[in-house]
Amino acid sequence: MRLACRALLAVSVCLLVCPAGALAQPATLPGPFVLDARGAFSTVGRSEELAAPRGLTSGELPKKVLGLDVGAHFYPLRRKVTVGLGASLLMVGGTQTPGPPEEGAVDAPVTPGEFRVRAIVPQVSLNFGSGRGWSYLGGGLGFSQMKAGRAESDLEYSPQLLTLNVGGGARWFVSEHIAFNIEGRYYRLAAKDLEAGYVGNPVVTMFVLAAGLSFK
Repeated sequence: MRLACRALLAVSVCLLVCPAGALAQPATLPGPFVLDARGAFSTVGRSEELAAPRGLTSGELPKKVLGLDVGAHFYPLRRKVTVGLGASLLMVGGTQTPGPPEEGAVDAPVTPGEFRVRAIVPQVSLNFGSGRGWSYLGGGLGFSQMKAGRAESDLEYSPQLLTLNVGGGARWFVSEHIAFNIEGRYYRLAAKDLEAGYVGNPVVTMFVLAAGLSFK
């Protein structure tokens, strides 16, 4: 719930800071297409249900991970509120170095815990503004794979997990074809039961902040 609130806050900020000049120029509309290339920072909802089957505690999994977020969108319905269709590829990961062993501990962990996610998520968006800059809200359902465990073990990605994404952002064009883009997005990876070759996972949530360039 806290991550969802953060996502909504990020969306609100993006809408508020969208350039007033862009909103005041209806002569050009968002689109007709855009490509995004961004760096991504994500918080991860850690839990004992995720960590324990992998021989970890929740504190041994990274709470923050980094990566890349790339996407493509086109705008088939360009009106006062422009409808966009597209998809993003998210790849994030990181490790958590074990803390100092407790006094008297015999088998203190020495290998970092690792967490990684790769996701392909279609998105439908509502876009507000002009071709010189616009804000947007959107979401969709896609699929992701995750892996978690000791960094030096032979980790494999999970089966595909149904993944919900909701969020928003804004684009400011500094030239005819290049814009600065910032986005906040909430991801919810579905739970998966124990099956052959996979220990299962609970619902995993992430809040991703991404910033970079857009091209049209």
